[in-house]
Amino acid sequence: MRSALRHHITSIIVCTALALGFAALYVVNLPYTYTSSAVVLLAPAPGNPLTAEAASGSGTQTTVAMSTEAELVRTSAVRDIVADTLGRLAPDGRERLEVTIPTNTQMLEISFTSRTAKQAQEAAQAFAEGYLAFREERATSTQNSQLEALQTQIDAAEANLRRATSEAASAGTGSFASQEVQLYTDRLAQLSTSRSAAEALNTAPGSIIAPAVEPAGANELPEWVYFLAAAALGMLAGIAFALLREWRRDLVRDTNAAAEMDVAVFSTVPSPGSTLVKDTADDGTEHEAYRRLRAAVVANGPAPHILAVAGVEDESSWGIASNLAVVLAEAEFSVALIAADMSSAPSQDPLGIGRHRGLADSAGEAAAAREFLVETRGVNVLTAGLDTAGARDLTASPAFRAIVNSLHEDFDFVVIAAASAGSAEGDAALLASDSVLLILTSDRTKRARLNAALERFDRLGIDVLGAVKVTTAKAPATHSERSQRPTRTSRNEEMNPKYARARR
Repeated sequence: MRSALRHHITSIIVCTALALGFAALYVVNLPYTYTSSAVVLLAPAPGNPLTAEAASGSGTQTTVAMSTEAELVRTSAVRDIVADTLGRLAPDGRERLEVTIPTNTQMLEISFTSRTAKQAQEAAQAFAEGYLAFREERATSTQNSQLEALQTQIDAAEANLRRATSEAASAGTGSFASQEVQLYTDRLAQLSTSRSAAEALNTAPGSIIAPAVEPAGANELPEWVYFLAAAALGMLAGIAFALLREWRRDLVRDTNAAAEMDVAVFSTVPSPGSTLVKDTADDGTEHEAYRRLRAAVVANGPAPHILAVAGVEDESSWGIASNLAVVLAEAEFSVALIAADMSSAPSQDPLGIGRHRGLADSAGEAAAAREFLVETRGVNVLTAGLDTAGARDLTASPAFRAIVNSLHEDFDFVVIAAASAGSAEGDAALLASDSVLLILTSDRTKRARLNAALERFDRLGIDVLGAVKVTTAKAPATHSERSQRPTRTSRNEEMNPKYARARR
């Protein structure tokens, strides 16, 4: 995972940036809403099932009564009152009215959602007041209807009482008329008592115990939450994408990956350019990397030794082989460098030899090959030659081995810059060597190709001395690479017997 993060940081940044962009677009077009609520405590006004006369003590009846009261808030009668108060219809298409009943109470919570905090507060308060006004009007109307009915009955009773009184005065006390007088007198008293009770009824509909206030914030989450969530999701998507790319590419990114295949990575060097690393204007880090490579080569393949340098992928080995040969010569080893890649000339020549007669022009004669050696920077170089087109099979011939063996007799190290491993020319050159130093390019060498090369080497009997990792860009070294960095050891190298030049 660390490798994926290091090498695909751009993908992670792009995914995160895209997620933040979508979040910004969403926030800009997000319709913010605000909700305000008012709580109304209901009173048992005349004409509703909450009065003592209508109540039966049943929980179901109370629940139905409260549900009925809640639905009354949404009726057109209440909306008309609210429209007169606000001067507009409410709620419109983008507003919402909600009425809830707190558990085990005779209260209604009226909530109104609108586009602004002020509109939400005004509408919630207007619905609460409008509902109470409608309820009071209905209670007053019910009371008046009761009083009118009682008054009609009282007027009839008074008229009958007057008639009965007149008839009783004419007929005497024992007549039927005198009994009617007593009957209507009692009836009139009952009706008067009922009217007094009706007049005494409280028509107050209830009260607003929690007036609506302007909400402090919108119903939606704060903007920073959207951006934070977008950044997190974008980063996770970027990491997932990076891991997927890294898994599909299946590259040998670090020394640990090579070590899993029993290939020791001796050093990590930059991609070779047109000049030797010792001539580059840096702090000596690149030169030190090749000196570490030299130390590992000498320790694992002491002189005299024939070392082939080959890439696992289709890449030139000339730059690595040239720099290795030069640092070997710096340690006073006698070194011969053979350019054995006939398929293509190197695009860059750090040794600066240019076109020169060499291996392809020797016609397989060891003596002729020696005549074509060019000494530069302490290294005897046998170039590929001028006419390489017809010499592609030269590395597979006994003459090539004879040339290599002849040079091996006079030099401590014969370094062969071979074609890529797996090619016919490359494998033929490797068979002429004592061991091979593999080139692992960080963004090109695949695990499958390296594993196939190792299996092929095992079948052909080719020994792998180790590998050198090539980075195509300057990137922070991994922990395993930093652990390979010793201090400068030029004096130690001189004292190490493995660096003593073989004398002949």
